[in-house]
Amino acid sequence: MILTLDIDISDNKALELIKYIKSLDFISIKENTPEYTLTNEQIEILENRKQSHVAEESISYSWDSIKEELKSI
Repeated sequence: MILTLDIDISDNKALELIKYIKSLDFISIKENTPEYTLTNEQIEILENRKQSHVAEESISYSWDSIKEELKSI
């Protein structure tokens, strides 16, 4: 059985728990790091684009219209 836990390691109790778990020979710990991260500037750009889209200030296309356009190429 595989069990996944999300632990907030900002708490000292959590760090002690992890230390204890690491001492057990039948448990292995794999740290997961994101495959990518966005900079604050990239996040801000995306937020601005989202706001423009929601406010209908930008052009949007349906998936069907995009498929039709791609078929015509």
